[in-house]
Amino acid sequence: MVIAFSIERKPLIDLLLFVGAIGDAGGSVDDHLEKGKKYLATGQLVDALSEFHLAIDGDPKNYVAYFRRAAVYLGMGKSKSALPDLNKVIELKPDFFAARMQRGNLLLKQGDFDEAKLDFENILTSDASNSEARSQFEITTKLIQTVKEAKNAYAKQDYTKNIELLSAIIEHCPWAITLREQRADSYLKSGDYTKAVSDLKATAKLIPDNTQAFLKISQLLYTMGDADDSLT
Repeated sequence: MVIAFSIERKPLIDLLLFVGAIGDAGGSVDDHLEKGKKYLATGQLVDALSEFHLAIDGDPKNYVAYFRRAAVYLGMGKSKSALPDLNKVIELKPDFFAARMQRGNLLLKQGDFDEAKLDFENILTSDASNSEARSQFEITTKLIQTVKEAKNAYAKQDYTKNIELLSAIIEHCPWAITLREQRADSYLKSGDYTKAVSDLKATAKLIPDNTQAFLKISQLLYTMGDADDSLT
């Protein structure tokens, strides 16, 4: 049975408090890191973000500052901003597995299966007993196979099966734009315009200025008779 996972704010805060002053670099950078950590612990995310910006300005090679800023972005629901910071952490300190685990989880939620799998593999290579990495690796491997099955179902014009398989995948990968677009197409071919519109709206939120998605939504709403909504 596949076990779902989530990125929660509280575990991230606990993790950041655990790493504490690792990687701190002198003077004002220390001050900004400490202030930011306190703001983060109390949920003052905007203030925490400002402090970590200043810490990074003062020491662009401080991997802990990037990691903490990534945690703030995640707490704000800004995963796209968190990912570059996690990339930077791993560039500066490749053996910082907490960052690699978070990046793998993000990549998986985006449907970037191969990249996510590499992160989990990297952790397991150094720590074969890491249960979280093992679980996520197994989930990712199963999802890759399910994606293949979904593509085969679509090729056979079995849109009901395609939708069923894609829905199971999207439960784990809610930010996977391509998968939602594929499912929307199968809904359209099955005549379920309402659910197709729902998926297209989700992709429109995931991609800024996604004019193609908005145009398609408007066309579908107009076809469904929702002329007023199609114009908004």
